[in-house]
Amino acid sequence: MPRIEELRRDQATIATKVKVLADKEAKGESLSAEELEQFQSLQTDFENLAGQITRAQAVESMNIASATPVDAPIGSPAIQVKKTPEQYPGSQVARFAMSIAAGDGDLNLAQKFAANEIGDKEVAMAVSTAADSGGSLIPETMASDVIELLRPKTIVRALGARIVPLVNGNLTMPRLTGGATSGYKGENEAQNAEGSATDDVKLSAKTQMTIVPISNELIGYAGFNTEQIFLNDMIMAIANRQDKAFLRDDGTGNTPTGFKKTATEGGRTVTWKGTADLVTIDAYLDVLILGLMNSDSNMTSPGWGMSPRSFMKLQGLRDGNGNKVYPEMAQGMLKGYPVRHTTNIPVNLGAGSNETEIYFADFADVVIGETGEMSIDFSREATYNDSTGTLVSAYSRNQSVLRVVTGNDIGFRHLEGLQLGTGITW
Repeated sequence: MPRIEELRRDQATIATKVKVLADKEAKGESLSAEELEQFQSLQTDFENLAGQITRAQAVESMNIASATPVDAPIGSPAIQVKKTPEQYPGSQVARFAMSIAAGDGDLNLAQKFAANEIGDKEVAMAVSTAADSGGSLIPETMASDVIELLRPKTIVRALGARIVPLVNGNLTMPRLTGGATSGYKGENEAQNAEGSATDDVKLSAKTQMTIVPISNELIGYAGFNTEQIFLNDMIMAIANRQDKAFLRDDGTGNTPTGFKKTATEGGRTVTWKGTADLVTIDAYLDVLILGLMNSDSNMTSPGWGMSPRSFMKLQGLRDGNGNKVYPEMAQGMLKGYPVRHTTNIPVNLGAGSNETEIYFADFADVVIGETGEMSIDFSREATYNDSTGTLVSAYSRNQSVLRVVTGNDIGFRHLEGLQLGTGITW
């Protein structure tokens, strides 16, 4: 029986031909007798394919319960069976991906692998559903686990950014641009309704593609250790790119518009000046905090983001008696507010290539839009760029490449809730 995705492609081809005839008639042109006969023939073929798809779906559902163990792809090691897999956050996404890889991209084999070798019936059913969609779409309930795993790995998420859904990939929200006002009035005096001045925050999903290479020697092995290798690689790659995008991307090249550009264009930057001594540094941090306070920020969830270099400088500052100035940094706090560090804030900025940045913001005003969709594609022949930008051939390295596709964007509901420290040399 033809694969479901092939049947759907045939349906799409027929639908395209029908649309050409329908468009001609919609323009007021009459269809010839030959075209009318073609239309009826295409309609019959489309209905026949629909029946085949329905029957194929029923067969695939039954395969979950009755399928025999999947044969590993050529060159793969013997499969180690895990009948009662442990459930933990992200486990089913990892198993979904590993099943796709073990099936060599064949979703029918992947479904059998998930059911019989991994022993996870929910993942097997998810693979079946993905096949019906014509792709490898991970169910939203499983994808949400990945979003939660990203939270402690990205500093923007960890510091309290709000997550909102991007329905159909877009969302428009009101943005606060001025403080609410109130007044008194006398009896019988008119009183205008006064409130906050607003404009809109418009979020539009930006496609994020994450490449996860995995050794072919691991393909076909089910188990916790293999799952963790894939899951950790995927989470760290997604988190690393999101931090860079949310903090420093400028909206070009289909990327989000992050903190840096937003703060710069909004006049919310404070340039460091002076020597890197205790008094000057402490006063500078106070200026950043005061910038939020003076802008009537709600200060609901303020936090710091900085490079590891600046973090270590502040953590190591000592007063004249040898006491640490900010001992609370051992608990992830700085001047009463959470602090996180990331290498995605560079330390080679400026004319001298020795400057970095510090971000201070009320993260309750930061919104991250998520499509909630995640899909996985598979290839043994693809080429990809590694972390250094070098082009790598998966085939020559005996690897398989899993491509994870998600959609997200970032926006700011109160621009005055941002402060960016620039020109920092410590």
